Amino acid sequence: MSRSLHYLFLCISFLLYTKPIFAADDTDKNVTIANKEEQYEFVLSGEKDNPVNIRQDLKVAYLCNQYRTTIPFAEFYDDKSRIDEVKVYIDNARRKDIQPIYANYSIDDIFYSDAKICGVKLDLIKKGSESRVELQKTFLDPRYLTSIYFTESFPVAAKTVTIIVPKWMKVELKEMNFNGFNIKKEVTYNSRKDADVYTFTATNLPATSRDEKSPGPTYVYPHLLVLSQSANTKDGDQQYFNKTADLYNWYHSLVKQIGDKDDVIKTKALEITKGITADTAKIAAVYNWVQDNIRYIAFEDGIAGFKPEAAQSVLQHKYGDCKGMANLTRGLLKALGYDARLCWIGTDRIAYDYSIPSMAVDNHMICALNFKGKRMFLDATETYIGVNQYAQRIQNRQVMIEDGNSFILDRVPLCSYLQNTETEKRTLHVEGNALVGKVQHEWDGESKEFLLSQVNGIRKEKVSNALQRYLNETNDKYVISSLQQSDMNNWNQRLNINYDLKFQDAVSGFGDDMFIEMDFRKEFSGFNIDTAKRTSDYLFSYKHHLIHETSLDIPAGYKAELPQELKIDRDGYAFHLSYKLAGAKVVYRKELIIKNNWLPKAAFAQWNSDIQSLDKAYLEQVTLSKK
Repeated sequence: MSRSLHYLFLCISFLLYTKPIFAADDTDKNVTIANKEEQYEFVLSGEKDNPVNIRQDLKVAYLCNQYRTTIPFAEFYDDKSRIDEVKVYIDNARRKDIQPIYANYSIDDIFYSDAKICGVKLDLIKKGSESRVELQKTFLDPRYLTSIYFTESFPVAAKTVTIIVPKWMKVELKEMNFNGFNIKKEVTYNSRKDADVYTFTATNLPATSRDEKSPGPTYVYPHLLVLSQSANTKDGDQQYFNKTADLYNWYHSLVKQIGDKDDVIKTKALEITKGITADTAKIAAVYNWVQDNIRYIAFEDGIAGFKPEAAQSVLQHKYGDCKGMANLTRGLLKALGYDARLCWIGTDRIAYDYSIPSMAVDNHMICALNFKGKRMFLDATETYIGVNQYAQRIQNRQVMIEDGNSFILDRVPLCSYLQNTETEKRTLHVEGNALVGKVQHEWDGESKEFLLSQVNGIRKEKVSNALQRYLNETNDKYVISSLQQSDMNNWNQRLNINYDLKFQDAVSGFGDDMFIEMDFRKEFSGFNIDTAKRTSDYLFSYKHHLIHETSLDIPAGYKAELPQELKIDRDGYAFHLSYKLAGAKVVYRKELIIKNNWLPKAAFAQWNSDIQSLDKAYLEQVTLSKK
């Protein structure tokens, strides 16, 4: 199995099977892979353009353990690979009537890449029945076989991976995440083929996790990195990726083939920045224009071609993947005279860096801008984030920056939770059984991006309604009026929203006492992690920083009894809730911090305990009693 493992879920959606592979918790019990055999052999093709191929032979048998079901089998291929043959057997009988579906991979009916799908619908008709698929595939260029994974979407009883490497081929096989799995390795020599044969045998492999918000598979699952370095063919030496410079040289050769039309790009750049004189404003204008006007189509994980699309093409189509958007951003800025460059980067789903010369190291492309002695990074696929702010997925990631025939290795800045600060200040007083007053909100960084993506995910004429629903969390008793907001299209500044509030039925009374819950939102309430089911670490989308402060006027003739404060401070997070008297006011302050977006399994028990404490604190009320 190759890189297609990572994209199997896309094929399931495409093929529209009635029983998806991740349908129910008992799928693991009903379907297992009884045996899977994969063989990869490096062979000489005799072709000038692709002198070395890799032939893949795959056999996989699915076993029904309980009840009848239907499952999909899928394999991706592209312009650098082909599916040669697919055979299907049901209970050892060849089924020629079951033919695979071959189709282009698309997003929203846009066929933008060379990625294609070969899919087969498999019936497991009863308990004990077996469906088997045999597939032959050819990689036309060994660079495109980057990794071989051992785990599958179903539990695996036995699996064998064989890699045949002739002496004329130089390949490094890096074993990743083998600890904790029953995988054995054997190396033999085949004198007839003059080749080393690497055989990996695995047994009793668990199914890949279905946990949401999990680390990328490169961190977790056992796999081989296949690093094709060079080949000694009859036509001479063929260089692949022996060192990082080889990887860059190949990337750079693709960039030189793009064919940008500088006059078209310059015309657009001047149009975007018309009337703008300040350099920083021009840079922001270009960046925001690409963010706002080019639709992001996320093909970077599935496309085999690594060449960015020409900038004028992206302009014409009004959509592009990360490579096309990065190239357009670079082109527009260069047209204005700025030093903008393409960058290759692996997001935080990838465990590797550029010390490993492989296309598996990166899955994304952004733009770097050298400006007044400083370097900033621009990722236009992040629609609502400002200049000099960075999404969690690229923070502190190593980046390869084009530099002519050479390259520069750098890192995207690591941002603290302060980048994503969200504040809410409420000034309230009691009117009957309601709390009435004014509210001020402010968002920055990824908290702002999250809000804007939610609100703008609907038709424009409904944005104001969506914004109110977001603010009142669909609670009709939280009545908002006189809503005012800063420019929601300027992502280079904080977003401010102010409104008048009438929170009905927020005050309950008994005799001469009034009881008030000061916290309406109760973020992270009930956020317990099921330690019995979850098998992977938990990744928050980004670091959080929430500050909510409510000032409540104490009615004349009343005194206030305040709950105790909560103060929890761990390595990765902190919860602080406090109450205090300030003259004739009760001031409630809440600060919630996710310092590190990665919560390891070892911290789950403490997290659950702290969430229980937070939930308990949320239930506490301010008591107002007559003097």
